[in-house]
Amino acid sequence: MNSLLKYSFLTLLISAAVSCKKKPETPLGTDVQDEADGLFAVVSDTSTMEMHTIGYDSVRTYQDQFKYLGSNQDPVFGRTNIGIYTNFSMPNNVSNVSFGDDAVLDSSEIILTFTQNHVGDTTVALRYQVHQLTQMIDRTASYYMDDNIAHSSTTVSDVMRRVSKTGSFYTIRLPLNSTFAAAILNNPQYLVNNSVFQSTYKGFYITTKNTSLSPTAQGSLMKMDLDNSTSGVYLYYHNGSPSAGKEPKTYRLPFSGDNASRFNHVDYDPLSGGNNLLIDQLDGSDTTKGKQNFFIKGVGGAKTVIRLPFVTNYADSCPIAVNRAELIFKIDPTFTTTTGNYEPPNMISMVACDEAGREIYIKDQFFTTDLLRFGGSYDPINKQYVFNISRHMQDIVSKKVKNYGFYLVVANTDRFAVPRRDDKAERAIFGGVANVLYKPTFKLTFIRFPYDK
Repeated sequence: MNSLLKYSFLTLLISAAVSCKKKPETPLGTDVQDEADGLFAVVSDTSTMEMHTIGYDSVRTYQDQFKYLGSNQDPVFGRTNIGIYTNFSMPNNVSNVSFGDDAVLDSSEIILTFTQNHVGDTTVALRYQVHQLTQMIDRTASYYMDDNIAHSSTTVSDVMRRVSKTGSFYTIRLPLNSTFAAAILNNPQYLVNNSVFQSTYKGFYITTKNTSLSPTAQGSLMKMDLDNSTSGVYLYYHNGSPSAGKEPKTYRLPFSGDNASRFNHVDYDPLSGGNNLLIDQLDGSDTTKGKQNFFIKGVGGAKTVIRLPFVTNYADSCPIAVNRAELIFKIDPTFTTTTGNYEPPNMISMVACDEAGREIYIKDQFFTTDLLRFGGSYDPINKQYVFNISRHMQDIVSKKVKNYGFYLVVANTDRFAVPRRDDKAERAIFGGVANVLYKPTFKLTFIRFPYDK
C-alpha cells in the first residue's frame, strides 16, 4: 500500500521541486527566465474517448435480506423478470412445536415487505406464482443470477396482486394452498427443530415471469426486505370445532434467521421491446452506436466500456504530474418516459479493467475514504455524474499501470460495496461522443516538468 501511495500528486510535486533541474545556463532571475521553463498547470479536455455498452457474463447474487422481485417491460431496456429463491424457518430456532391435535387451518399466506425502492410502475398488478423447492438452498454456496434450484412444476399460490398496506409497511400478500399449509399445521413430527423442518419444507421459488405486460402496463421490479418483522409465512388457525366462537390464532414462520438462505434469479431480454441503439451494442453488431448513446442497468443488465486510448501521449515529451482527471457523463433526457419510475441511480461507479477484461479497483477508489472526491453521485441539477481518477491516471501516464480502460456500472462507489451488482435495479442512458448536447467530457489538469530527465 505504501508503495502505491508514494505516487500521489503531493509527493510528485515535492520530488519535482527537489530533483528537477533547469538548464545549467539558465539564470536564476525570473526576469530573464524563458517563460516556457516555468511550472504551470495545463488543462486539456480534447482527449479521445471511446465507449460502448456490453452485457454481463455472470453476476453474483448475495444471500442477504434485500431481494428484488417482479417483472418490468422497460421502454428502453426491454423485459426483465426477477424471481426469489428463499427458505423459511421456525421462529428463533424453537423446537418441538405443536399446534394441538385439534388445530384447524383457517387460511395461510406469504407476506413480503416492500421497501418502496423500485423501477417501473407498481400500480400494475403482477401474476405471482409460488413453487415449492425440491432441493435445499446451500447457505455456504455462491449463487449467480442465472442459477436455479430444483422446484415443483405445480404451484402453491398463483394470483394477481398489487402492493397493499399491512400495518405500517407496504407489502405483497400471496395466499397459500390450504393443503400445503395444513400439512405444516398438523404434522408436528416435522417441527421438532429447524433442521428437520427445513429438510422437509425446503422453501419457495417466487416468480412473476408469466405476467402479461405491455408498453402501457409496464410492471415493476421491487426491492423486498425478507428480514422485516412483517415478512414471512403466516398460518391462521383455531383450535377446536366448530370454528364459531373459537379464538383465531396466528403463527409466523420468518424468512430471516441464522439459517436463512435466499438469492435472486434474473432473466433479462432486451430483444423484448428494447431500444435498437442498446440491442446492437449488446449483441456486438454495431458498437459504434455507443457514440450516440451508451447504457447501464443494474441487476446484471448492462455496463459500459470506457477507453481513453491516447492518454499516455501527454507524457511523451516530458514527465507530468496529474492534478485532476475528471470524467463527466451526462444523462440524455430524450429517453425520459412519463410512464413509470425510471429515475437515474443516485450513485454509479467506475472500475478499471485488467488485461483479461476483469474488473479491478481504480486506485483513487481503493486508497481513499473521501468518496466525494472520487465521485459517482448523481447531480440532479446538471443531470450528470462526475468522477476524479487522478491517482490512477498518474500511474497510467507514468506507465506504472497499463491502460486497459474502464467500466461504468450501476453500483455503490464504496470499495467494499462496488463488487455487488444485485442490489440496484436502476438504469441510465448517457449521451455519447457524437451526441452534440450530452456528450461526455474527459478533462485532464496537470503540470509539466520539461527538464526532469
